[in-house]
Amino acid sequence: MFFPSSLPLLWALGFANPGLLAGLAAASIPIVIHLLNRRKFREMPWAAMQFLMAAIRKNQRRVRIEQWLLLAVRTLLILLIVAAMAKPFLESFGNVIAGRRTHRVLVLDSSLSMGYTSGDKSRFDLARDLATRLVKDSRQGDAVSLIMMGEPPRVVISDPSPNLTEVQKEIAELTMTHGSTDLQATFEAIDRVLDVSTIPQKEVIFLTDLQSTSWRRPAATGKDGLDRVLAKLEARRPRSVIIDLGKSGSENRAVTDLTIDAPVVTAGSTPLVRGVIRNFGPSKADGVLVRLIMDGRVSFEQSVDLPVGEDVPIIFNQPFTTPGDHVVEISMDNDPLPLDDHRWLVVPVRESLNVLLVDGHFRAEPFQAETDYLAQALAPTEGSPGQPGMIRSEVVSESQLAHRDLAAFDVVALCNVAQFSQAEVAALEDYLKQGGGLIIFGGDQVIADNYNRLLYADGKGLLPAALGPTVGDAAKKEAAFAFNPLGYRHPLVAEFRGESDPVTAGLTLTAIWQYHKLIRPADSKAQVAVAFDSGDPAIIEAPRARGKVILVATSADAGWTSWPLHNSYPPVMQQMILQAAAGRLAERNIRVGQPYDQSFAAAGASAAATVINPKGLPVAARLKGAGGISELHFVQTELSGRYQVQIGPPLTVENVFAADPDPAESDLAKLDRSALEQRLPGWSFSLLTNSPELSQSAASVSRRGELHRPLLYGALVLLLLETFLAWKFGHHEPSS
Repeated sequence: MFFPSSLPLLWALGFANPGLLAGLAAASIPIVIHLLNRRKFREMPWAAMQFLMAAIRKNQRRVRIEQWLLLAVRTLLILLIVAAMAKPFLESFGNVIAGRRTHRVLVLDSSLSMGYTSGDKSRFDLARDLATRLVKDSRQGDAVSLIMMGEPPRVVISDPSPNLTEVQKEIAELTMTHGSTDLQATFEAIDRVLDVSTIPQKEVIFLTDLQSTSWRRPAATGKDGLDRVLAKLEARRPRSVIIDLGKSGSENRAVTDLTIDAPVVTAGSTPLVRGVIRNFGPSKADGVLVRLIMDGRVSFEQSVDLPVGEDVPIIFNQPFTTPGDHVVEISMDNDPLPLDDHRWLVVPVRESLNVLLVDGHFRAEPFQAETDYLAQALAPTEGSPGQPGMIRSEVVSESQLAHRDLAAFDVVALCNVAQFSQAEVAALEDYLKQGGGLIIFGGDQVIADNYNRLLYADGKGLLPAALGPTVGDAAKKEAAFAFNPLGYRHPLVAEFRGESDPVTAGLTLTAIWQYHKLIRPADSKAQVAVAFDSGDPAIIEAPRARGKVILVATSADAGWTSWPLHNSYPPVMQQMILQAAAGRLAERNIRVGQPYDQSFAAAGASAAATVINPKGLPVAARLKGAGGISELHFVQTELSGRYQVQIGPPLTVENVFAADPDPAESDLAKLDRSALEQRLPGWSFSLLTNSPELSQSAASVSRRGELHRPLLYGALVLLLLETFLAWKFGHHEPSS
């Protein structure tokens, strides 16, 4: 700790085990023995003794000095041993005064890596035991605050509490999370706790494994904020101590990813389930057993070899025979960090997808309406591309849009709809908040000003791009544009990648005579799935709320393009429906610590909800009204695994979601002092690494100048010296 040069560095003596000082009384034992050995003799004159007495008088001074020296050595030996057992320390104070009341802030790292187990205790267990000992050994009048270091951090005890017994109870009830840490937010929480403290002397003690991931700086945009809060902390001049509970070179394997290759799964399908295993340890692991578990039952097993530092993919063909929520889990043999040996994926399996096609140019004659080709592409017959019965579509006219319950449909496709009212736009926004998918096709009925004003809304609306003027002239058909699939990177056209020219020609040789020029904002994160050969976007896809919007620059029918007449049209349209409907799958799978948000019909406002966490414990929640919907916002997702949601009347809904840990937490690489100083420049701290000894005497954690080791070394030297002197003094040649 840095002290101003004008402030003298003072020291005070203290003892970690003062009760043992009573043993100092044992130092009187050599003196008592010496006194008891001083016997009085009756003198008898004897002529022969004259010569002997002359010799004794000659050596008497030397013998007396030798006896006193041995007595001093033996007495000091006992004093040193007893003092060492009492563990004395010198406590410096300029900003820290010995014996003065202290506000001690204990910060326990609760990230996933703290679950690493050595012996029968995890690192978090050790941190909790050590924190308990720190509180127990605190001085009379000291006060304690308690913070859990996580993402976000949790302030368990904010105001400094002098009730050390209650603090110990709070520590005993702490449970670790399975998430990561937010370093800046943790230091901000410490600063808030210190800011309200009226106790001038302060200490901040971190109990952590110093995992590199947990102590990473925020992204570039947040670095200044961390530096500012560290400067504020230093200005308060607390003593900061880090107790390192980690160990370099720790073995660990983890399931780092789990996905399914279908955006939407329907009953009867057999999609590929893909997992990734990574060996973070220093040595190769052969023959690791990996299991695919479906709804709690093992479906498949395979053995894999895991080289050091490499991702090893695993693939299973998992059939889904029944509709409903299914929980897929990949697990492997447990290692010292079992929390990342599992990963979960909730798969809502549908009987079929329900699609609402809104026709802006409705006609009764076959293939004269705007949606006729699209409806045919979504309902393939046997032998044609696609899975028959997978998608069920319903066609309504533009005027009926305002009267339909959109929540009953997975995807709504707006085909050449002329314009929208404010109420219709609000209904579409609520629909996207519920995870629905929205596809918007252009056409000659579209009023661009209405779209831009209500749907685009200067980039704040649901459209990912503004509608500019139309390009080309479908009436004359004098010139045609072609699709540019952009390397077939987007899932909409990915199945054409690597196909022969006759197959890809069904997409690339499509003629487009007219389209809307789509104008994206400069900072847009919307993805262009397909472009025109002119360079303009043809299909843009973007997430909106919890749903997805796909904007198509041309028409869904054959009015502006020959695409509906080509064999590429049905598979791309089906894939477009699947991609748009994928939002409701994604919202069931979150990262540990991320809030779980789900929207329902407005009728559910104020409905009671219960969430059963992975430990089987119920947590009460409640839906809240938000415009035309009701929302469940659940933040207690600090555990990895399966959560079950139960919502009472009037909705009566049950569903499942899963929370998985951050794969970065599985990398147990740790920081040393120099690396930590580089990451957090300007922060003054003491680093203690001998955790086994600290657990025996935690009272000395925040103290400097421990003296018990040099005292023990001194006692050893005195023991050897006493042995040598006793031998030396006992073998003098008698003087004549």
